[in-house]
Amino acid sequence: MHIAVIGSGTVGVMSVCSLLGFTDFKVTCIYNPNKKILGIGESSNVQLPKLLWESIQYNPVFDKDLDATLKYSVLYKNWRKEDFHSPILPIEYAIHFNNFKLGEFVYSECLKKYPDRFQIIKDDVLEIINETDKAKVKSINKTYDFDFVIDCRGWPEDYSDYIESESLLLNKCLVNMIPEKGDWNFTYHYATQNGWMFGIPLQTRQGWGYLFSDQVTSDQEAVEDINHIFKSNLKLDDLKVFKFKPYRAKKFLNGRIMKNGNAAIFYEPLEALSGVMYHNINIAFIDYIYKTRSEEQINQHLHKLSEQYENFICYAYHGGSNFNSKFWKTIQEKTKNHLKNNDLWNQNIKDIKEDQIVFPWAPSQWKKLDKVFGYGYFN
Repeated sequence: MHIAVIGSGTVGVMSVCSLLGFTDFKVTCIYNPNKKILGIGESSNVQLPKLLWESIQYNPVFDKDLDATLKYSVLYKNWRKEDFHSPILPIEYAIHFNNFKLGEFVYSECLKKYPDRFQIIKDDVLEIINETDKAKVKSINKTYDFDFVIDCRGWPEDYSDYIESESLLLNKCLVNMIPEKGDWNFTYHYATQNGWMFGIPLQTRQGWGYLFSDQVTSDQEAVEDINHIFKSNLKLDDLKVFKFKPYRAKKFLNGRIMKNGNAAIFYEPLEALSGVMYHNINIAFIDYIYKTRSEEQINQHLHKLSEQYENFICYAYHGGSNFNSKFWKTIQEKTKNHLKNNDLWNQNIKDIKEDQIVFPWAPSQWKKLDKVFGYGYFN
């Protein structure tokens, strides 16, 4: 069995490591080395360090190649009267890492450990074609044949094959990089009047991303919030800017092609839950190849996880924050209405009360979060 992974971003790396670590398949990664990534610094959940250990024996305490720091929680600041942590329950941990370095480092380690099963082709993929007995990857230089393909090429060029969320408000991020070591072991979720900001500590720098909706908050208001927090005098031109939409694929799996990463789903980076979702997509794909679940069952499963993912984001927002502002009033109204009318959420409340696992958390973690958010769903 020969599987192609298209892309060298975080999810391409996760896909390669999953296939090499959990199967005996031959894996080829095809990517364009000139394609740029945003490179803020990235926050993981527990799946990534476990995957890196199981596939290449990477240990963030002793291996310094990824500029990584250990992550034990998410700190919600200004969301309630008392700041609180959303903990990673012992005995697990997550990491913050330099996503500029991830692909090159991990792939070099994979080449050493799996010389007979892993190869890299540096080329620009133009098209992936489903056929009955194979998948074709058409690139600038050549057309390749594989048994299956995982497509991690990133943002779609258009959204006709995607479902856009009507409940998730955020669509813009201003990135502030600080060339100083981050000396904390959690991810900041720092609420402000007009949005909120994540803060990621690396060994050599800090990555901060201010998230907001440009339908509610102006760029100038966002910059003013950033300057207030950092006691700085930054201008919009001093910051990296990127816009995004919240969406998921209508079909994650189609024949011999599985979408993953931003090609599959993108919701905002609250709690680094995208990594949990992407890991589940890889596991589902392996199940499909081994014929334990059908294409229809895989797509139904991933759509359910996507809906639960969206529900958690709405759950976190619908209680608002310490700010009684236009941004928080708008986001509260949207997310309250979403949860009120979502049948899966109402069923999942009952499931969690009965100690059943509901994506993305174990029941014990749902209950801990529910207590600090002050919602009282599961008492």
